[in-house]
Amino acid sequence: MRDGRCQLPTQLPHTPSEGPTANAADDRLDNPLARSLSAWLAGEVRRAIELAAAPGGDEHDPRLAKIWHARLLTRVRELPEATRLLDELTTSCDVADDAGVSAALTTCRAEFALASGDAGSAFAEANIGLGLAEGAGAYTLLPDLHVVLALSAVRQSDTSTGLRFARNLGDDALLGRTAHVPGQCVWAAAQAFEADGGPAGVSHLVERLIADDQLTRELFASQPAAAAWHVRLARSMGDERLAFKCVVQAESLTVKSWGFRSPHAAALHAEGLFEKDPDKLRAACELYSDGWASASAAEDLARTWSSLRLGQDRAVEQLKRAAADYERAGAARDLARVASKLRDLGVRSGRVRRPMRHDGHRTGSLTDTEFAVANLVSRGLTNVQVGRQLYISAHTVAFHLKKIFRKMEVSSRVELACTWVNLTSDQRTAG
Repeated sequence: MRDGRCQLPTQLPHTPSEGPTANAADDRLDNPLARSLSAWLAGEVRRAIELAAAPGGDEHDPRLAKIWHARLLTRVRELPEATRLLDELTTSCDVADDAGVSAALTTCRAEFALASGDAGSAFAEANIGLGLAEGAGAYTLLPDLHVVLALSAVRQSDTSTGLRFARNLGDDALLGRTAHVPGQCVWAAAQAFEADGGPAGVSHLVERLIADDQLTRELFASQPAAAAWHVRLARSMGDERLAFKCVVQAESLTVKSWGFRSPHAAALHAEGLFEKDPDKLRAACELYSDGWASASAAEDLARTWSSLRLGQDRAVEQLKRAAADYERAGAARDLARVASKLRDLGVRSGRVRRPMRHDGHRTGSLTDTEFAVANLVSRGLTNVQVGRQLYISAHTVAFHLKKIFRKMEVSSRVELACTWVNLTSDQRTAG
């Protein structure tokens, strides 16, 4: 990389042999599974996956080796192959008789659901995984599950739940459980705190993460859209140096993950965002196999086209694409942000996915925005906090709240919260 410009081509080579060869991991370790983890933390993506796929990856239980292999494939978004492995494990292996294996498999399914763009299923699987991991004493799986729970809650606009699991990640770190997912833990916590208090509240976390090469290597390998997210946040902090370092790290990762689509797409996304290069952002949109990441790149492409005055129509088209992908991913918070941008451009974006089901009776007359406002207010958020979540003003929140009180036949925030809790409880019982 020279003069602040990035050199990645926008087309992915077809075979690994077309790219540079990764360095070997620490071959002094006896177990291929341990060597795979060591390689992964060192950013040796292809080497880590090759070791995970090697026969006899875990001499004590080959099921754990296969689960680890599926998890790595999920992280680089090789989802068809990960699906094949998960199907094999489900049909050919008896996991019910081993609580530890069952907990590991459920953790893999939770990560797979999030990577596949299903935040609701990811949250549900991770909740099941928590019980299994704690029952089996598999405490090293807890940070992985807390990451999925925090990220999926934030995407579904449930910030209070996201914060709770972000605090769990802090406890995990104090107990020394996060050594194998350090970057993801920091990022999940940062997303929850940023959703609650804005970018200023997480500047210290972002600075710490970007400054630590091991944290960024593990995170950028596991979460494709994380590099661009950090570029965006560093820019909002006014720190071009940190933003550029993210781009360098994302580009360096492609050298050791050659042939995989998502790391290449992530580097193009970060570079395109940093350079305001529409071609790289458009290429990232097409290369991503992660719907949420693709939506993020489309949103950045729309912003870039607008800032460069390259046409409002094209920006609107990309925002609509982002909205559709966010809706499919169950990412209510991101969808609300895009809907707000479309409204500013005079475009109605359609219905916003609701963060929870409604009973069709007392809540059935609420509009989507009123439902989202009622849901957040019932959790104790102020009008300002609700407005920040839904990208509307506090005055607009107050206006909606008056209509909610009338439709729900309540007269205060406390009464609304009690009614909402009862409705939620009834739905859980019915389900």
